[in-house]
Amino acid sequence: MKLGIQGWYLAQPYTGIGQHCLGLLRELATRHEIRVVVPVPMPMTHRGIPKHWLKVIPPKWWIPNAGLRKWYWERYQVPAFFAEANPHWELYPYPCPLPRISPNLRAMTVHDTILWRDERYRKGWFKQKYHRETERSLVDVDQIFAVSESTKRDLDIPAATVIPNAVTVPVQLNKMNYENALVYLGGFDLRKRVPDLVKAFTAVRKKHPEMTLLLIGEAHHKSKYYPEIPDSEGVVHLGALTDKQLYSVLKSSYAFVHFSDSEGFNLPLLQAMSVGVPVIARDLDVNREVSGGAAKLLKNPNGKSLVDAVEYVRKHRTTMVNKQKKAAQRYSWKKSTTTLLKALK
Repeated sequence: MKLGIQGWYLAQPYTGIGQHCLGLLRELATRHEIRVVVPVPMPMTHRGIPKHWLKVIPPKWWIPNAGLRKWYWERYQVPAFFAEANPHWELYPYPCPLPRISPNLRAMTVHDTILWRDERYRKGWFKQKYHRETERSLVDVDQIFAVSESTKRDLDIPAATVIPNAVTVPVQLNKMNYENALVYLGGFDLRKRVPDLVKAFTAVRKKHPEMTLLLIGEAHHKSKYYPEIPDSEGVVHLGALTDKQLYSVLKSSYAFVHFSDSEGFNLPLLQAMSVGVPVIARDLDVNREVSGGAAKLLKNPNGKSLVDAVEYVRKHRTTMVNKQKKAAQRYSWKKSTTTLLKALK
């Protein structure tokens, strides 16, 4: 089988979609019966992905707007490349605008329905038009994948196949002095509710002055979609970290905490579970799904509920860690890739 996989987000490997692409491609590289071609917007290399798979298709420099350049690349340049490369399947690892017809079979992966359903992300005529086009593209593809059962339910497409995300934990991690730290890992856009988390942490700090809140990651750019994070005592911004640094911090911490109000899979939650860190998160369907019901889930995340959750972790840490590690073992790139190929074959 020859697969063509659109690779825009390989240029942003720190994103959830970027991690999804890397995980699948690295596993596909171990399957010798599979040939793969990946159009990317710029020269790049990634560990575990054969260099000859990556074919650079530069976005049109003469298009003045970055959003329009991306749209044109997705809508015209990549489909034209695939028409010439002639793979058995074109795989689009996130919803993007496509031509109504194609000479090849096409598949598309949906990570969540947030950009179609959440009014906070639908301001501006270009965004609205772009997201309408991406949703319409679901009608024109031959196979739809979802990254979780929760996303599949939100899509309301029974024929969709679930190919979950997974994580690959570095073999050797450093022991760090963060046993009194709560750790946030993820994005900083509106739905992540990081300012609410910082505000709630002040109540924890009053009761446990030795505790800190570590924020891993950074806003992708400055805009109204990325609220300012207030300064607060005990809050430490670690910024972007390497995989080894990230997992070392997580493994050494007291607990992972996440107040996000909507998720399609919640990869950071799985990252924490995989290294044995108790999870405190908002009570969302997908958080129940990924954690196997073993996380401490908060229906109303605020200062009081976070303080109570910290005490709960103190009392039930061993049980939580054991259950969450077992739940995390359900996910692997090998399993997800096998499901992907079975659906396409």
